[in-house]
Amino acid sequence: MQIEKPRKIIFIGSDSRLLKKWAAANITEVISSISFLDNLLPRFVPDLIVFENVRDVDIAEIRRNELLVFVPVLVAADSFESFSNLAGIAGFPRVLLCNTCVALSDAFYSELKKIFSSKKNILPARTGAIVKYAVLFINKNISKALTREMIASQLGVAEDYLSRIFKKELGISLWNYVNEFRLFTARNLLVKTGMTVSEVSRECGIADAAYFSRLYSSFYGHSPLAERH
Repeated sequence: MQIEKPRKIIFIGSDSRLLKKWAAANITEVISSISFLDNLLPRFVPDLIVFENVRDVDIAEIRRNELLVFVPVLVAADSFESFSNLAGIAGFPRVLLCNTCVALSDAFYSELKKIFSSKKNILPARTGAIVKYAVLFINKNISKALTREMIASQLGVAEDYLSRIFKKELGISLWNYVNEFRLFTARNLLVKTGMTVSEVSRECGIADAAYFSRLYSSFYGHSPLAERH
């Protein structure tokens, strides 16, 4: 059985959940801002750079460094609802945008490992931009009864095409992504607010509270009400 090679990952900012999950099998460094990146190079040339929040000038600076031209960049955050810089970063190749709750999944990490081993190419920038705008649309409209057709129509592409490139980019189907982000949003609302289960269900775009409870229980292993005990 082949032992997987540990990968070098730089976290810029502080996404402790991803860091905690990936640090066990990889070599990680954490810096507070991109200004400290030069201090790590060339002794630590990463296989992946992870941001929680990023500006287009940050990506441009990374790509100007010949050691980092082809290094994938992951922008991972709990929510992109207020993210306003997508147009600035969408044109850069080898940049992924993914909610942290999905990035923590085994399916997503499996896609990263394929990228590390050069068995998978990230989509071209123009195609990848469509996936990024889909992620942003999901974040900004999670309270609506989202469908794949609705998302594709908003982006001006065919539903089958969007589903195909979304899965290719992030390793998870478009519909599973929507549901995982819905359930993550629901969990936050259950823990941080006094909303009823029915109110949380509607806030996450699911009109049927009974269906929501079944979906929640299947995913988390306990009922929505048990989240508060």
